[in-house]
Amino acid sequence: MFLKEQNRKKWAIPITIGYFLTFVCFGFAGSAVGPLINRLSESTSANISALSYLFLFRSFGFIGSSLLLARLFDRFPGNRLLSFGLLFLGAMLALLGSSSVLWQLFLIMFILGISANFVNMGGNTLIQWLHKDNAGPFLNLVHVFYSIGCIITPLLIGSSLNSGQPIGRTLLILGFVVLPVALFLVFLPSPEIPVQRTDKNVDQAQSQTHIWQVTLLIGLFTLFIVGVECTYNSWLSTFLFAGGIMKEADAAYFTSIFWTGSLVGRVLSVFASMKVKPAKLVSSSLILVLISSLGFVFFRKQQTIILIATLLTGFAVGPLFPNTLLLLKEKVILSGKMSGIVFAFSETGSMVIPWTIGQLFDRTGLNIFLYGIFSQLIIAIIFLIIIQKRFPGSLEKMGNEAQV
Repeated sequence: MFLKEQNRKKWAIPITIGYFLTFVCFGFAGSAVGPLINRLSESTSANISALSYLFLFRSFGFIGSSLLLARLFDRFPGNRLLSFGLLFLGAMLALLGSSSVLWQLFLIMFILGISANFVNMGGNTLIQWLHKDNAGPFLNLVHVFYSIGCIITPLLIGSSLNSGQPIGRTLLILGFVVLPVALFLVFLPSPEIPVQRTDKNVDQAQSQTHIWQVTLLIGLFTLFIVGVECTYNSWLSTFLFAGGIMKEADAAYFTSIFWTGSLVGRVLSVFASMKVKPAKLVSSSLILVLISSLGFVFFRKQQTIILIATLLTGFAVGPLFPNTLLLLKEKVILSGKMSGIVFAFSETGSMVIPWTIGQLFDRTGLNIFLYGIFSQLIIAIIFLIIIQKRFPGSLEKMGNEAQV
């Protein structure tokens, strides 16, 4: 069932609330693995290098579904697909803390990747289809709710570690919380699938070459900014604990501190996106990430400064991804296929970077965490400069220029 224009006022708010709740659930899964790494290492008797394959298997599922299943959103009601993804996400989250066999964890993470892609790609695409030209604040808001979910999970895991309670019980509860959200979405009409514009001036501006060049460049840019976020999310706790900076439970809490900063950044970005162009928001966020990350280099043993650096880094990283999607929407007509390509790149970053850093942790030491952060930031800045040099205007502006 699709949402008809005459029923938009009736359903827009319930559907939007459904997407907000969906991204809280997505956040549960988004920040669960990082704080669990040390405990999973004990329960499976595997070293960190072996456990880094968890990110690899999750991303295989994510990338495969991005490339092969993204077009489903161009053909079928999106909320039904989103609900389906949520059910599997909740089930895999519930199973994550109960397995102590490595190959079972790999299988769980693979299926989690498939379901997470449906939720992430589908939710980001559908919220833009629902609100169309006014999507900016709402797209930033769904990522605010994602940050809330990402804050909750490490807090609960850290509490379980401190109290000695089974972590599996915590993840089981979170998995069951996902169920009513999935059922709620089933009964909501889905946003209508957008059709390609027929205006000849826009068509001239948006050639197939233009579409693919913009999409690939923004996809590559997304690979590295998501890589930065996932490096912090996946390895910050290990960096702080293994480096002797703080104990394990406190290090787990720092993942929540990172996501708290991300939450604040995304809340402010909701209002900023109403007046500031996506390119300016993205570039300013990148610069702030670069500056705040220096705190981990020069003040590693000072916990107060590490706390501030973690908050600021999360604050700057938070708005990057949603505003990059708005940058893409500004330059091409967004479809499920285009979203799938960009999300495949983003998940490649979340796969390759954490896995590579995990492989090098045992071999080269803790500094690989910082080397990974700064190298990705520099490459991302280069790609953003290329994007703005080659495609400086919006699709609407290009269409107007073609008409003149």
